[in-house]
Amino acid sequence: MKKLFRFFRRDRENLKAILKIFFLSQNLMVPQIQWNNTRDPGNDTVCLMIYYYARILYELAELNENRVARELLDYVRRVARRLLSLTGQERRFQIPLGELRLGQSLDQPADRLYEAKLISLGSDSYRLDFQGVIGKEKFFLPASVLGLLQYCIDHLGEEYLDHLAQGLQRLHYFYRYRQDFWEGAGLLRGPAFALGKESLPPPGPPEEPNPVEE
Repeated sequence: MKKLFRFFRRDRENLKAILKIFFLSQNLMVPQIQWNNTRDPGNDTVCLMIYYYARILYELAELNENRVARELLDYVRRVARRLLSLTGQERRFQIPLGELRLGQSLDQPADRLYEAKLISLGSDSYRLDFQGVIGKEKFFLPASVLGLLQYCIDHLGEEYLDHLAQGLQRLHYFYRYRQDFWEGAGLLRGPAFALGKESLPPPGPPEEPNPVEE
């Protein structure tokens, strides 16, 4: 009977996309998305970004890097707020990435690879399977999130940028009021809330100056 249930569970699962993030020499990062089954790549890219971000926050907490996770959360929160405050071509800003550079293609062997699989479970429910090399994670894990976020800013259409920024804000709200990012259940519940329709309370008081502004 257990084998039968496992069979039906696998039958409902649908691999939507495979994300690969390569780190090469000279601080070069190359994100690649391989689509397997999607009718709306823009919407699924937003979904992939939200689930990946939640997973990296969790991975940092698992590695006892809570301070790094909170710094990443605060930084992404500011990027999301800036995205919502701008329109048109202004939204194609560059996130300060330090020495990290974003590349378009692989022209040399990668030193490090992170891979994430976005799996649809039906009824707008998803799971993200993640694997990657462990080591120097207080740099590479946050860098992978910011690099993927820059990729989204560069490539998504206007309506999807709105969806992304709103989803990021909703995920941050979930972690602040509902559940912390180091709780395993948040890996599913947080992104599901972020991509849902439940209304949010009015924003709080203005924040300090935004560090992602040029």
